[in-house]
Amino acid sequence: MVTVSRRETVAAAGAGLAALSGCTTVLGSGQGNSEQLHVGWVPIYPNVQHFVMSERDYYAELDAELSTTEFSSGPAAVKAFAAGDLDIGFFGVTPAMVLTDNGVDADVLVANSKNGFKMIATDGFADRYDDDGGDAFQSYTADHGTKPIWGTAPDGSVPDIITRYWIERDLEAGATTDVVNKAKVPPAKTPQAAQSGDIVGTTVQEPYATLVAEMDGYREIEWSGTVLPDHPVTVAFVANSVSDELKRGFVEQHIRATNAVYDDPTGAAQDAAAVLGLDEALAERAMQSKAAAFLSNPHEITSQSETMSKFVAEVGNIDGAMSAAELLDVSVYDTVA
Repeated sequence: MVTVSRRETVAAAGAGLAALSGCTTVLGSGQGNSEQLHVGWVPIYPNVQHFVMSERDYYAELDAELSTTEFSSGPAAVKAFAAGDLDIGFFGVTPAMVLTDNGVDADVLVANSKNGFKMIATDGFADRYDDDGGDAFQSYTADHGTKPIWGTAPDGSVPDIITRYWIERDLEAGATTDVVNKAKVPPAKTPQAAQSGDIVGTTVQEPYATLVAEMDGYREIEWSGTVLPDHPVTVAFVANSVSDELKRGFVEQHIRATNAVYDDPTGAAQDAAAVLGLDEALAERAMQSKAAAFLSNPHEITSQSETMSKFVAEVGNIDGAMSAAELLDVSVYDTVA
């Protein structure tokens, strides 16, 4: 792989993409490079297939000239996709809903991950939650004179939707904004926010869930796989401008990467460590987490995607609940699986 400068990236992939990029890598397949393929990704474990595909050269199997761009947050990647700067986006299922609702001509072809969050809180709040369950939020407010600060990504993001479902449906504790003060904290910034004491709790994915849970004064209080079993986290959202042949090739390599994660979890953790710049021991612990569950089959996320879409509509990010058929195109997976 060759990492190129911003100036070279502009020449290769266009100024719009470069303006939003964190780190751009350009790869050639050596098979004719008949098609350009721009892949954007967010640095979280739920996108592990991209890490495996990059480190093991699975992308080289595609007949395309590939460029990959890291985005510091989901909203930045979604903005690039909406602008037409990306062909494939590895990001949350709920941003994919927003793009679909806005008429972007693309579909979810494969899922990446499910059940991917832990709710982690200070020891004090965790003890309160153990005793009071859903009433812990109200009792905290009564004792402290202010609602607990809960760190998540922005409204309508997957961690936000899971947090709302947990508080409002699972715990029946009331409207989310009535019981917590929500702080917009990007996943990678969560350990810093916790270390600084800026949050009482968080809903966060790996590897940051492991990092925060291992900090003095914090511990896990809930897992999203219990709150909304088999809910999707991230997906591969693919523009319909991509050729059918290339779509099939991408899905084949995605399935291959998912299989590699289960066949060789230690190796997959090392791939993630290499791409994300993590300590390998931390990467391996995060890979063993119950919040590290990966898949490709889009059929497995149809029902819960529809459930989550109702909450995305409630926060005003889409016009109404979305059917799986509007969001997903399962035909490519069915052709190659």
